[in-house]
Amino acid sequence: MALSVEALLHQWARQSAAPAGAAVVADTEIAARRRGGMEWRTPDAVAVSVLARPAALDPSMVDVGWAAASLAAARALDACFGGHRSCLWPDRIECEPEDGLDVAVSSACTLGPGRVEFAALTVRVGPVVPLEERSRITGELLTHLRDLASGLDDPASVLDAYRGGCSTLGRAVELRMLPHGSMRGVAADVDDAGRLVLASPTGLREPIAVASINEVRLLPVQ
Repeated sequence: MALSVEALLHQWARQSAAPAGAAVVADTEIAARRRGGMEWRTPDAVAVSVLARPAALDPSMVDVGWAAASLAAARALDACFGGHRSCLWPDRIECEPEDGLDVAVSSACTLGPGRVEFAALTVRVGPVVPLEERSRITGELLTHLRDLASGLDDPASVLDAYRGGCSTLGRAVELRMLPHGSMRGVAADVDDAGRLVLASPTGLREPIAVASINEVRLLPVQ
């Protein structure tokens, strides 16, 4: 049981210099949150948070953490259940209908002088009831989150892999922005900082950071 896995991991990193790859796993969280501070209320969930200590990740590239965590979640679920799950920028996984799972991804970075000091890459999956299935999912999440956390030392490779597994790209989307307003266009790319590149009908291409959006909606194909 934990207040939240990210809170425990950040405390461990700050107060006791937890090493890269350190992880916190919980079955029950008192104050689990999705992106944007929304409560996570899925029952019988597994929550895993892994610490990344990238050697030289620039603060402008904090959104690469979201790509890393999402890619880890998709790979872990593929390893557990087979098939091929894709990522929906910035924090969702396009699961198979038979999965019956709710998946929440997050990345929380702490900045140091001119660099990202550490990041907590977190995935929550639920509901998962059978004990052996919970153990298998937890193990795969740990494996893939640690792999992608270490991959933040080479963010270009993480983003190349993410682009290949992101089903948002090439689709018409509506972005609901913070604190208000919305934008529509085609999700043309994910740039080298992990931001979504939105292409408007006029040809304008604008990079959108994760922190600036409330919701991403996929629009029907016309």
